[in-house]
Amino acid sequence: MIIPMPSSAPRRTGAFTLTEDVAVRVTGQARTAAAMMRELIFRQTGYLLAESADGMLMVSHDPAMRGLGPEGYALLVSNSAVMLRAGTQAGLRHGVQSFRQLMTADGTVRAADVQDSPAFQWRGVTSALLPPAEMRKAIDRMAAYKLNVMHVFPEGDPDALRDLVEYGRDNGITVVPELSPATLDLLELFPSRWVHIGSAKLTSKLAGVLERHGRLPVRWHDGNSAADVLGPHGQLAEGDPGLRAIATAGWVGGRFTTPAVVRA
Repeated sequence: MIIPMPSSAPRRTGAFTLTEDVAVRVTGQARTAAAMMRELIFRQTGYLLAESADGMLMVSHDPAMRGLGPEGYALLVSNSAVMLRAGTQAGLRHGVQSFRQLMTADGTVRAADVQDSPAFQWRGVTSALLPPAEMRKAIDRMAAYKLNVMHVFPEGDPDALRDLVEYGRDNGITVVPELSPATLDLLELFPSRWVHIGSAKLTSKLAGVLERHGRLPVRWHDGNSAADVLGPHGQLAEGDPGLRAIATAGWVGGRFTTPAVVRA
């Protein structure tokens, strides 16, 4: 089983058997994803697979694959070969994680024919800042299940925060800070397009600061209608059904806004 369930995955029978003689074939800009796959295989089996132009395990970056969206991928596993294709690096990362879930303890990979893309652009969790090693483990777990946003409350060492942002980026996770007007000086540590403002009022001044920096504010809301303040918005389930996150693209008070959190 692949988690989350792919958008299309008709059943197939059989399996691909990993051995030390299996080689990896890399096409296009897929070397990073291929390295991830080789590392996962090594951890599982002890096999350090070589790279070859005619390898039976193919990882391919194909920009022409636009139909699956910005994070989609196609993964085909048969008895004789494995083929992972995607048009983006995010899609390739997700495909590698699906491959990981299909790989069994004895080094076989269950047959599959998967075409998948996430239903939502924002798929994340909220976390307090833990020691760096624990934060890295959390990001690893998020990436394993194709989550892509970690919402944090920034505090402590700026260098540690910067390292967290970089490690998240390398694993396809955007670290979104929850900043208040008093802590906006930390903004430059986070290249995230979104900035969470907690339950703070989205004033024109705050919205203006974020707009000048090319950022979109996200705030907590108690569930009451705020369309007259925030304009069109997306909603995020966040634990308690009464607690929802509202996203807006800019100014308050009659100015046009667009959703920052929407279906993919």
